[in-house]
Amino acid sequence: MNRKVKKGFTLVELIVVMAIFSILMVGVMAITKPVSAIFRNTSISEKTYSYANNIQTYLQGKLEYSENLIVATSSNMDRDGDGDVDDADIAAWAEKYRVSHYQPTKNGTQMSAVGFNGHDVVYLKGKVHVLRLLNNDDTTLNLKRGEITHRVFDFDTNTPISTLAPYPAEKSELNSAFFDAQDSAYNFSYALGASNLTVAPTPPGGDSNEIYRALDKDLNDINSGISANTLALTIVLDKKNGGSIDVPAGSSGNAYRAFRSPVAIQIANLPLTNITTRNRGLSSSFGVIRPLFDPTNNEVIEIGTATEEECGKGFEWCDQSLATPPGTPDIDFNDDIYFIYSYTDEIELSSLVAN
Repeated sequence: MNRKVKKGFTLVELIVVMAIFSILMVGVMAITKPVSAIFRNTSISEKTYSYANNIQTYLQGKLEYSENLIVATSSNMDRDGDGDVDDADIAAWAEKYRVSHYQPTKNGTQMSAVGFNGHDVVYLKGKVHVLRLLNNDDTTLNLKRGEITHRVFDFDTNTPISTLAPYPAEKSELNSAFFDAQDSAYNFSYALGASNLTVAPTPPGGDSNEIYRALDKDLNDINSGISANTLALTIVLDKKNGGSIDVPAGSSGNAYRAFRSPVAIQIANLPLTNITTRNRGLSSSFGVIRPLFDPTNNEVIEIGTATEEECGKGFEWCDQSLATPPGTPDIDFNDDIYFIYSYTDEIELSSLVAN
């Protein structure tokens, strides 16, 4: 009688097969890990492009046709010296803008921009707009980092804007989906000027196994280089949880914000069409020239006779603290960014007669 012998794998064979599979798994993991990183970086890049594109379109629509513009950061906005940028400071900057462009001083006399209604010389009225780009959460107003807010001050050319309450409401401008959607797992940061990402040292408290990057102008303390012709904004997207660390200034370097991978940036160029067009070919920028009323002798300075000093500049960098030379602001992610501006087509004749 024949006996059938069942054959199988020996223990040694099983160990060899398991070893081979282990080697294959290590190889697969080595391949899939960088691939997953590529997909992760691609995803955040796509988000950056989409979000930044929307932000750029919004800012261009707000600023491109402004008549004049002041660019400021919160470190230079504290006009009352209380150590904080509050509603009174914003109102004071709106008033500074109004005076600079619509109520200038000539030979020690404060004048006012005026128009003619067919019967009388009257003062003008308009609006001063203030945009704020948040680089940090605002717990008072419950606004998140990356938000953009807008407020509008009404004025006429002979009446100061009040720095007392009530103040115009500060309204959020970005869709809530930027922050509250299921896939909104990203932080936003804003920096004046066009910058590039560069590898940065592992910051204190950072993960030595991670790669950190920073904006080159922030890391190396290079001025943003903005002007009326080169106004740009760098928009940074990084992971919402633990995506960045603010590195304080020390003996070995400058203060900067270090971003953990994945991080991506988008450069938003902000053309100032009205300002640059009207000053093309001129050695310096100045505001729109309007007739000015001289209250000392009830005379009107006609169009074309006002000077640059009387009209105010078309583009200004606020230098309230005098810590930074005008026109060359540094990047500091601890600061919010402000744009203060007005539109020519919002300037109208008021009912106040100049006399």
